[in-house]
Amino acid sequence: MKVRSYIKLIRVKHWIKNLLIVIPAFFGTALIEGNVILRLILGFLVFSFCSSAVYIINDMNDIENDRQHPDKCKRPLASGAVSKREAYVLIAVLLIFAAVLNHFLCGLSMRALIPWVYMLLNLLYSISLKNKPVIDIVLLVSGFFFRVFYGSAITGIRISGWLYLTVISLSLFLAFGKRRNEKMSCGDSARKVLSFYSLQYLNSSMYMYLSLFAVFYSIWSLNANDTGLMIYTTPLILIMMMRYSYKLEVDVNGNPVDMILGDKLLLTLGGVYAALVFAIIYFPEEVNECLRF
Repeated sequence: MKVRSYIKLIRVKHWIKNLLIVIPAFFGTALIEGNVILRLILGFLVFSFCSSAVYIINDMNDIENDRQHPDKCKRPLASGAVSKREAYVLIAVLLIFAAVLNHFLCGLSMRALIPWVYMLLNLLYSISLKNKPVIDIVLLVSGFFFRVFYGSAITGIRISGWLYLTVISLSLFLAFGKRRNEKMSCGDSARKVLSFYSLQYLNSSMYMYLSLFAVFYSIWSLNANDTGLMIYTTPLILIMMMRYSYKLEVDVNGNPVDMILGDKLLLTLGGVYAALVFAIIYFPEEVNECLRF
């Protein structure tokens, strides 16, 4: 029973966000190389351990507020299933493992600082910056950027400017959507920073970044590779965004991880998209042959 509480505390299901580390290698045609796969697995664990430590620290800082929340009161720290002392030990263990793996991947280099800069910004967010409008959104989105940047650093594969803009705009859409639904479901009581945002601002910002994401992705897909086949994935991306936007309108929490993992259609579409992109990147001649009319 205690193990379940620990797993819930470190939010293993939120590790799905760390798959962003794979993006540079996946789109850089290096995913199937043995050494790259190993480095990505270790990099995934580094950010998973770091992000879990951040989640625990946030829960410790918000423990009193969480106890007043209808859903968050069930979290291990707020409910008392895990003590603060146990939480401190768990944070230490996670960071030690992250430090060892990060040193193995990056040694004593500037790129080794990426996970720790991510940690520092999240600590600042947890302490005070989460109550600063706009800054709170920027720091949330920076986590997505650091994951992609780390994936590029540990594999030596750079991503294109258009793909970078695509990831950032999608991250902003997800962040504004989460904030909007928090305000709609709990008003300003869920987070202090929500009192600074109007629903109109959150709505307009959310859909503005969704539009930018569609534009940036379309431009990137036109220039992604020499075959020009990536443009065929654009309709699938638009369908996925339509489905996610629909879920966002009916889901009271708006948590991206819960919405994606809880929707079989989104998971299916995501799987189809990943398979199609993999085929286009790694087997372009076969795909080109299939698409001849």
